Parts: sequence; C-alpha cells; structure tokens
Amino acid sequence: MRARRVTAALLLGAVLAAAPAVPVLAAVSAASAPAAAPAASALTPVPAAASALADDPLRFEAESLAVVNATAPVGAQADCCGVSWSGGRQLWFRAARAGDSVTLTLPSVPAGQYDLGAVLTRAGDYGTLRFAVDGVAVGQLFDGYAGTVQRTGAVPLGSASLASGTHRLTVTVTGRSAPSTGFFAGLDTVTLRRVGPLAAVTTTPYETAGETPSRGASTRVYDPSVGESTTWYYNDHTLVRHQQTGVWHLFGITHAEPGAPQDEKVFGHATAPSPTGPWTKRPVALIADPGAGEQWIWAPHVVHHDGVYYMFYAAGNPDYTRYRMHLATSTDLFTWTRSSANPLFTDGWEGRDPMVTRVGDRWVMYYTATSSPSGGNHVVAYRTSTDLRSWSARAIAYTSPYTGQAGGQTESPFVVRRGDWWYLFVCCDGTDYGAAYRRTAVYRSRDPLRFDGAEKVAVLDAHAAEVVVDGSTWYLSHAGWGQGGLWLAPLTWSTQVVARGYTVATGFLRADVRTWPNARIAELAVDPAGAGNYRPALDSSHRGTGPYLAVGRFDVTDRAGAPARVDVSADGSRINLVGIPFGDEPVTADWLLTVAPRWSGPGLQSDITWSVNGWPTAAVWEVAFNVDGASLTVGDPAVEARPTGDVTGMPRWTMSTGAGLSVVAVHRWGSAWRGDNTWYDAGHAMAAWQPLWRAGGLSWGPGQYPGGTWRLVASGVRRDVAFADAAHAAMNAVP
Repeated sequence: MRARRVTAALLLGAVLAAAPAVPVLAAVSAASAPAAAPAASALTPVPAAASALADDPLRFEAESLAVVNATAPVGAQADCCGVSWSGGRQLWFRAARAGDSVTLTLPSVPAGQYDLGAVLTRAGDYGTLRFAVDGVAVGQLFDGYAGTVQRTGAVPLGSASLASGTHRLTVTVTGRSAPSTGFFAGLDTVTLRRVGPLAAVTTTPYETAGETPSRGASTRVYDPSVGESTTWYYNDHTLVRHQQTGVWHLFGITHAEPGAPQDEKVFGHATAPSPTGPWTKRPVALIADPGAGEQWIWAPHVVHHDGVYYMFYAAGNPDYTRYRMHLATSTDLFTWTRSSANPLFTDGWEGRDPMVTRVGDRWVMYYTATSSPSGGNHVVAYRTSTDLRSWSARAIAYTSPYTGQAGGQTESPFVVRRGDWWYLFVCCDGTDYGAAYRRTAVYRSRDPLRFDGAEKVAVLDAHAAEVVVDGSTWYLSHAGWGQGGLWLAPLTWSTQVVARGYTVATGFLRADVRTWPNARIAELAVDPAGAGNYRPALDSSHRGTGPYLAVGRFDVTDRAGAPARVDVSADGSRINLVGIPFGDEPVTADWLLTVAPRWSGPGLQSDITWSVNGWPTAAVWEVAFNVDGASLTVGDPAVEARPTGDVTGMPRWTMSTGAGLSVVAVHRWGSAWRGDNTWYDAGHAMAAWQPLWRAGGLSWGPGQYPGGTWRLVASGVRRDVAFADAAHAAMNAVP
C-alpha cells in the first residue's frame, strides 16, 4: 500500500546553516547515558521493489542486504525471545566493543532526497548506534538497550540526497548505556521515503585572510609616581596631539595605589613631544565636582573638531543604573569647561569608558554598559551625534555572552578602521576578572555598528588599551591598577587566516558554515521563492546559531570550538562536524547539518550528539542548541512575540518573524535525551532550545547523549503558523 504523500506546501524554502565537516563514526566512551529513543510507531508494509514515484517508500529486509565489511560477526537471526521480525528474521550484529561497525549495500535506489527509517531491536545486551550513508553520518543516536527483547516501530534515521544507483549504509556501535551488558545490534527493516528531488547544492570550502594586530615589547613611558610621596597609578586614559603645536597630551584616571575606584576624583595630565616621551607631569586637568553630579570621574576620551577639543568622561554616583556621561571642552588642552548640556545621557550598569570616532557623516560614541541598566549581558553600547552634544538613543554594537554588573568583558572599548574593516578592542577577555585584567580582545567587522563575538581575531596583553597612531607608527597603550603607569608597545598588522568554513548555497538559501576558529552558522540568508534573492534569516547578533554549554552558572560559558574533522558528502548536502570541543570541559559534540529538500524547496536539518568523556569542571546548568534569528520578533505556537525569559519544556517549533518572512525551527519530538526549557531573547529574536536546564546545575556523567534534531525552514509569509505546523508534521512523519 502507498504511504501518505508529502504535500508540496511543506518546507517552502529554508534556513540553512552549515558547519565545518569533521570525521564521522568515531568511537567514543563505552559508558553511555541512557537515552530516550524517538517516539516509535508501527511500520506500514510497503512493496520491496523500487518505485520512481516520489511517495512510494523503498523497504529492505536488513538481513538480505549484502555485507560490504564488518568488524564483528554478522548474520540472520530467526524469531526468538517472544519477538517476531519481518520475514521471520533480523540482521544480528554481534559487536564486541565500541567502534565495531558493519556496512551494508542499499541496491537500486532512484535519485532523490530521502528520509531514512528503520525497525530495530532493543535488548539487555544491545549497544548505542549511529548511522552513516556513503561515509557521512545521518540522524541521531539510537540506544538499543531495553530490559526485555523488543521490536521497535519505525525509527527515523535522518535524511540524505542519493544519486541513482547503489549506496552504503554503515551501522557503528558507539558505546552502550549504563545498564547494558553488551554491544549487540539488530536491524529488521530499512526504509527510504523519497521526499524531494536531488537538490542543486553548491558547497564550497573557503579560507578568509585578513589583517590581525599583534603587540610588540611594551615600554613604560610615564610613571605618575614621580614627584609623589607614594606609588600612584594611571588607569583608563587618552592620548591626543595638539593640532597646532604637535605636542602630545595624556589624560587619565590617577590615584595613589591601591586601586580605589570610588575615590578617583581627578584626571592627571602630562605632555610630551611624542607618544614615547619624555613625558612631563602637568597640573590635574579636571577635578570631580559634586555640584555637577560628579562623585568620581572616570575614563576620559578626547577628540578634536573645528578648533575645539571635546573631553567625554563618566561621572560616577551611587546610582550605578544611571551613570552620567559628561562633556568638557577646551581650545588649548589645559583649561577645561564643563558643558551646560551635561549630562549628555545616563546609562547603566556603570555606563562608562566612552570612546568617540567619526563614522561617515556622524560621530559615534562607544561605551561599556549592560543589556539593561540594572545588569544583564555586558555590552558595548553606542550613540550617534552630529554636533558632539546631542546624542541619539542607545543601540548595541557588541553583546558579550557573559552577564553581571560591574567589571565585565566590554570595558574600555576602542574602535579603529583599516581598509574595509573596523576593529573593536575591548577588555577584559575571560570569566575570571583578575586573570582577564590584562586581556584585550579584538573583533573585526565590516559594519562599525555591529560586531560579532565569533569574529575575534586577537587577544592582546593590555588593560584599558588605546590605539595611538603617530604618522605611520601604531602603538597600543596599557595602564591600570598596580601597573606602574603608562606603557606603550608597537602595534603591527599582518595578514593571516582568520576564518575557515563552507559556503552552502541553493536557490532557496545561502549559508556560511564556519568551521574555524569556532563551529557555528555564521550567517544564513533565504529566498522562499527559490530565485536566489536572499534575505537575512539567521545572524550572530548575540549567541549565534549552534550548540553551547553553561557550566557552573547560566549563560554561555563554553562556546563550540573548531571540530577535529569535517566530513562532506559527495553532493555537498551533508556536512558533519565531528569532535567539536567546548572550552576546557571534557565534552565534545558531533554536529550534522543536512540540506533536506522537499518538493518545493530545501531546509536545513540539524542533529547534535553530545559525548561526555569525563566529569565536567562544575555542575552543568545548560546544554543547548541556539537559533539566532535576524528578524524582529521570536515566538512559538502559543505566543507570536515572546518576551525575554524562560518557558518550561520545548515547543513544536519556534519562529522569528518579520515582514514577508517566517523563519522556523521545527523540533522532532523525543530526539533529545531531555526537554527541559526554551529561553527567548526578544531583543535578538533568539531562541535557545535547552534539553538540559537546571538552576544550580546537574552532575552530567560520562556517556553519549542525543542532543536533538531540528529542521530550519522558511516561508515568505509573515507569522505563517500553517506552514510551521505542516513542517513539524513532516518532520515527525513515520519514515
């Protein structure tokens, strides 16, 4: 009998993001965590003969398939143990260890895109399986353990584009769950359901070179302790050259050691003929004025415009949610007058460390803050102006994955341009503020108002760094508590490889799958009509799209690194990133991305498998797959525009929505070993699917864990719920 036809309306267009391919079917720990298998249902009998019709499944008796090779005994097993298999037999693979595999021949397959399924066996001595077609992984883990011998219903194995002819199916035993006493495997039938024609997929590896900065040897050029009775420091500072005299001026936070931020009430001043000195101490440039709303003053930055020097600085007060941004002006760099426009604006937490530069026909002020005035993610905020006095509402140029209030990862932002690229220098890179105090990260972007955390090109040894340009010579400055004054180092630029990955394109989508230095979908654009007129669908405005961990607390603590190996199918439709590391945790992931066409256009399927190879360094709070939308809102079947926050469980789908576009992530029920939570970020149209989510964390034991299957698809209709539901139904159809 015929299986149900998949309607042409399903999966109209799609969002694809591909990641660097990595080795597939690598053996992992023999200890495997118990994993809930996808929901099973009875397999509908179908003719075994191949059919050219798109909705006629092919079904093969597994024990009748020719064995190409096997690392352990394999043969047919007759009905036993109270179980009856199709045709009275199953293929029985008597594997002895993790890593054993058997490869079978799939004969006479017509060309097309297929959803693969199988009826398998579970028993007390069966192992955990992973499947591959023609050497590249498909689908999720299957846990073969059960307390009694059981014949499953149809289990989805994933999708693959297959040319006409013979193909190979490989079954690898990757380990076993804790109660299992063996590594055996049993396959009853294998089913291929053709769901679309072969997609015209162009998958091209790329390597991007770009300028990256490096710091030379650092020399102390100014010691503020000279002339004082005790040791003094400089912290956040600025260097500016007088336009007429050519004399360099240094202004900065200064105070006697040790650091006393709430008592930093003066800006030191020194002059020199060049940035390297010799520097001469001058009277202080500015003293905090409580009557002007200044309990303390921080982080001066000076720019010149039309004969006037503008000093921007933070005016501190006990209300850290409303730090005041102030301005003073001078014509000679010695005498400063506060602006009557103060405060230019207020912001928090501790909105401070201003840096101003010209971008096109306007001025841009970058400064450090948090995503809300009371805390949240550390951000580099910006505002724009045409007159240096009136400033726009706040926007965000860069969002750190780390949260908190004071002392974060977005201090002392400094932005410079080289050619077509803009570079953001920002301190302090890392989760331990003490260790990160002298770590300045450098990110690059073609857009000076939007920097992506995955575009990090360098980490330099400096605190409160300023880029100083004197003619053709570039310097990087450094100062801070306990640092002994102002230091300068040569800053040189060289061309190096900054990114590797794959560009995956069809008429319906174009994806940048980054494989180095981090695994992620860097960008995805779609055209639901299939004409190649792409629109942004996924971006990296916050966490990006891909797997992540949160160990010891909520929020991303460990991003996906570069995979150990990348495997790409011959037609470019499957990219498997194998062995992705996550910081210093003993955890890796295999991330399979499949271009999964339907009759009216392709989507991208994402399958994640986690391997825990030892005990993590702390309790695990989140194990997640993040989808970073490029639209205006994010929601789910219940709510069109979710506010930022948590929702218990995982829905059928999430959707980021804009004018004439719905970008949908549909979920296969039961494909992850848990389904705890979904976290929404309204400001970035982002949904984090979190199979594991627990305040206080859980002990995540060694083993293998199916991390979930999602299909990313797109419709050219705003808030297209019918499309999303149809895509979910197709995703969960019986193979």
